[in-house]
Amino acid sequence: MQFSSRAKRIVWIVGSIAVMLLAVLLCVFLKYGKKKTEEPLDFNMLALKEIQLKPFDDTDPVLDSKRMEEFDFTVLEIWYPQSADCVRYMSEMNMFAEECLHRDDEMYANVVGVCIKCSDKSGKTDEAAVKKAAEIARGEDVLYHQYVADAATEKELEKLTSKIYPTVIFLNRRGEIIRIVSGKNGKELCDCLDELIDLTMKEKKAKEKEERKKE
Repeated sequence: MQFSSRAKRIVWIVGSIAVMLLAVLLCVFLKYGKKKTEEPLDFNMLALKEIQLKPFDDTDPVLDSKRMEEFDFTVLEIWYPQSADCVRYMSEMNMFAEECLHRDDEMYANVVGVCIKCSDKSGKTDEAAVKKAAEIARGEDVLYHQYVADAATEKELEKLTSKIYPTVIFLNRRGEIIRIVSGKNGKELCDCLDELIDLTMKEKKAKEKEERKKE
């Protein structure tokens, strides 16, 4: 099949326009299509250093800065009852919590669950929602303590998690956030803790070396 010179010109023009449009779309994608980089988070947020969470079970200790000082690490699992993903993830946290209990390296981690979305519109804790969350935790046979976040704490946690749940937050004994992860299974959480322990030990040795130099 042969095209006339006019038809060829039309095809050439259409093809050129299509190429230009694709080039423009590619430039737009490269500029705006990538996820916008968020501003660095302040990992020393005062809200978490002064965190005070109420346990589901009144026989459990309140989670506050004093409690965190008793452990090398405090690991918070942020979840909410309406999320099937959060409920399924409890089995991974169970595995991680059990591994933490049987560590023999003298570095202790306190694994806890922090339930959000248990406040009404006025910001007051909804006891019925807390009861439902507690029932879910019991049904999943969780091995770690569970706490409920008040409205103010929940707001601060949302800034850190980007509203992606479940999210796991690692804190040191001073209440400073040192790692935030999501989507990791129980083994990967153990690997993450191992890495943080190694970094902590290196920092400790470096500090001791500096102190010896000053003597």
